[in-house]
Amino acid sequence: MVAKSAKGRRRKRREKIWFFYRNEPSSLSSPLGALGDPLFYFLSATALLAGCAAEPAAEGKPPVLPRGEAPGMHSAVSAETAAVESVAATIDTAAPSSTAPAPGPAAKRIYSVGQTTWIRKTTEVREGEFLGYVRTGSSVPLRSNDRVKGVGCPGGFYQVAPRGYVCADRTVTDNPPAGFAAAAEATRGTTAALPYRYALSDGAPMYNRIPTKKEQERYEPPWLHKPHVFHKLPKTLRSHEELATNDVIEPTDEVPAFLQNGGSAKEGAYDLVEQTIPLGSMLSYTKAFEADGRTWLLSADHTIVPADRVRPFRMSTFRGVDLVATKTKLPIAFMRVGAKPKYRKRGDSIDKTGAQWAVRTSVALSGASIEVGGKKYLEVNENDDGGAQLYIAETDATVIDREPDRPHGVKEKQKWFLIRLSQGTLVAYEDLEPVYATLVSPGRGGLPVKGRDNVQDSTTPTGAFSITFKDRAATMSPEKGKDRTFWISDVPYTQYFNPPFALHAAYWHERFGEFVSAGCVNLSPLDAEALFTWSDPGVPLDWQGATGAGAKENGATTIVVVRR
Repeated sequence: MVAKSAKGRRRKRREKIWFFYRNEPSSLSSPLGALGDPLFYFLSATALLAGCAAEPAAEGKPPVLPRGEAPGMHSAVSAETAAVESVAATIDTAAPSSTAPAPGPAAKRIYSVGQTTWIRKTTEVREGEFLGYVRTGSSVPLRSNDRVKGVGCPGGFYQVAPRGYVCADRTVTDNPPAGFAAAAEATRGTTAALPYRYALSDGAPMYNRIPTKKEQERYEPPWLHKPHVFHKLPKTLRSHEELATNDVIEPTDEVPAFLQNGGSAKEGAYDLVEQTIPLGSMLSYTKAFEADGRTWLLSADHTIVPADRVRPFRMSTFRGVDLVATKTKLPIAFMRVGAKPKYRKRGDSIDKTGAQWAVRTSVALSGASIEVGGKKYLEVNENDDGGAQLYIAETDATVIDREPDRPHGVKEKQKWFLIRLSQGTLVAYEDLEPVYATLVSPGRGGLPVKGRDNVQDSTTPTGAFSITFKDRAATMSPEKGKDRTFWISDVPYTQYFNPPFALHAAYWHERFGEFVSAGCVNLSPLDAEALFTWSDPGVPLDWQGATGAGAKENGATTIVVVRR
């Protein structure tokens, strides 16, 4: 009875803290305002997270999903509130100085300990006016150690690098507990093509500390099957296991110091099991270590997951063509769907060489062509081993030509993407100079139909749009809160356009060039990282995301042109 009462009190405390963050002025529940409001674009993108979260297999109609979580709200409620509850007491909310301070000693860093720490344009809390954000556990350097007064934030504002201001509220601290700082560092993502390591769940529990053997027996019942024996995914999620392997995850790291002797990545964690990762959902993690004869994973959500309950993903090696680095000129041709045969000309006839170009490879074209037997062949800038000129059948080639004119709405010297849905291609341009070309996977519904809903049809909308928000990693889910039934963890390099749609990496498949997604534009991790880094606005190194909607402080934005 006492235990039940204590559990009820803990639940009430969680609800109280969660209520505070849902109603705090900088929270994600703020009114959306007008359509031109940057916050509207940012929050509208949450529907994308739902739409892309349940990308189905080729068979069947995809479900219409409710709107999902906003970027930054990737962790379960208890994970966030536990961090807030344990760290909030360390925050100094004393009144700041009234004027900007003179340069002083080396600047500190501030840590995000709440759900989302907004980086604002000015020293005023105003709905929809922000430059970017920092996610829980991350930190950003200060331009000054002193705070300045402002409006809507009694504790004043930190001046963060390279620009902007952060309200000194309960979502931040400049003096985190040692354990929190260590866990934040151990779970920090990288700037690589895959900022985390990823795996597919078979119903794995997420522990708040390393459990004892008895606890493992209790929380991993027989219906989970034996370790390394995995359930078959339902047909609607089958495409999500295309790159999943049955490889054993080796313990390559030491046990983090904060997890030794029963320690936790979270101060005052409420329960041993934070939650269970549903079958078919995905995990992002940074460490793999051995404890008591079993391998464990440290997740980006600061939980500990048994490695034998997940299947690691192999990374796709597909990469498009960096036209500048390779000094390649358009036109080029990609091989979509499958390998394509190589042809050579012999007198007045043309025949196959017996060799093929592998699927998703590209070749440079000379621009010349021949017609034999009523069929057209394109001349490739390659020769076979015997020196004969090579050709590809026009029907086998997905050809990308250079655009002769700047699209309407694209300014001189501005960066822009051209996406052709029927081809499954993307070309990045600086003004009229093509700099990168690749294959992408648009909405599996095929070409959009005028008057129909793109989200319901799983189609990618056509038109010209601006990049409204860029996020280094955003978790996709049709729900928010702790008891979610499905999610895809930390999808890398997300660039929102025409919310709720975005360009983003897909680490679970590599059918680029085909209609696969639920409406988003899927890129390979290597392409997504390269194009995220190249496009405007740039995201400062220590920021999680930055807006391109109405924030001139962040510089120019990139145009996304989507054509049939």
